Amino acid sequence: MKAMIANKWNKRTRKAAVSFIRAAVLAVLAYQLLYPLLYMLSMALRRPEEAMDPSVIWIPKSFTLSNFTDTLRVMDFWDAFANSMYIGIGSGLLDVFSSAFVAYGFARFRFPFAKVLFTLVILTLMVPVQTIILPLYAEMKYFDAFGLMGILSAIAGGPDSISLVGNYSAFYLPSLFAMGLRSGLYIFIFRQFFSGMPKELEDAAYVDGYGPFKTFFFIMLPNARNAIITVFLFSFVWHWNEYYMSNLLLGNLKKNFAIALSSLRVDLESVVNVQTISDPLVIVTRIQAGALLSILPLVILYLVTQRYFTDSVENVGIK
Repeated sequence: MKAMIANKWNKRTRKAAVSFIRAAVLAVLAYQLLYPLLYMLSMALRRPEEAMDPSVIWIPKSFTLSNFTDTLRVMDFWDAFANSMYIGIGSGLLDVFSSAFVAYGFARFRFPFAKVLFTLVILTLMVPVQTIILPLYAEMKYFDAFGLMGILSAIAGGPDSISLVGNYSAFYLPSLFAMGLRSGLYIFIFRQFFSGMPKELEDAAYVDGYGPFKTFFFIMLPNARNAIITVFLFSFVWHWNEYYMSNLLLGNLKKNFAIALSSLRVDLESVVNVQTISDPLVIVTRIQAGALLSILPLVILYLVTQRYFTDSVENVGIK
């Protein structure tokens, strides 16, 4: 009896120890992830004179919203917000459609060199955007779809190319043909999802007279809700945060959040006359407010789509 009690006690102790260690590890990871967000929030709510006050750790002595109001004005918040939304939503929807279309072909049809082509699609994830930015810029600067502009120019006169630089089309066009930012990953997600769907769904659709296109649009795509939300979330976030291509293809013509935030210090220095010791601290607190404002829409978007995102990660096997 004593041995059974001791054994039961040891099991409870081990279980409690494992639970404590797991909780401690998760708490440390949560702190590491939340620390930048909490730091930005604390700095953004402080008055400039409290920014470097060692007695103020997390909670400001006096709260202020002036950092947010001034940053909204200086960074042209609503224009940057609108441009980021246009790029993120438009490119995200096009990435979803084109990547799903390509992935359905890889998942459900057998054709020569399918595995080789899919391997090349995956390998595109290893190509940094900096290595293709010059030819991409040249293509967008002197865009001529399939040489048609040159033919029309030779026949009727006029320009032999059009410029897409400074236009949303510079992002929309690659996404339309599954060549946008990280399109290889989106194709992989959809391909894994479609491969796991029962073949009987297609067979039943073919019996009812559906062709491949109708089956894709009315059977496969509506059942891929989790994958659609995940791909859209990935595409939206990457386009929202993309600075390198945005700066090159849009510049100051259509500032998105990435460009507005990168130039925020310079814009603030042109507004704030740095004469006293507290003036640089004004810039520090306002930069933190700008950074918080730029990620706030992404945090809200993730909170709304979190359940679908985690379900899709489990379904496609991404760990």
